[in-house]
Amino acid sequence: MIGTIITFVRDSTAARIVLAGLAALLVVALLVRWVDRAQDHAVEQAAEAGRADQRAGDLQETIHRIEEAQDARDEIRNSAGSARYDECVRSAGATAANCQRFLPR
Repeated sequence: MIGTIITFVRDSTAARIVLAGLAALLVVALLVRWVDRAQDHAVEQAAEAGRADQRAGDLQETIHRIEEAQDARDEIRNSAGSARYDECVRSAGATAANCQRFLPR
């Protein structure tokens, strides 16, 4: 069976052309698959880099907000400013008279 096929290919120019075409098609298919995988890998690396940049930016924003919150807390604790009085008035509502003790001197 295989001997018959080999003899047929040796004797037939058309069979050689078909086999050469199939070999070329296989090489092209493998090349396309390789390029596709390389592109997918590049896209995944770019996405991971973007996620890392986003995380870094989010962490910077979190640190900035924490620093602002600490500054606001320190300002409220400082009895020389009116921030304690303002905070008391906001939280006391209708009984703002109770906050007179926090007015700056």
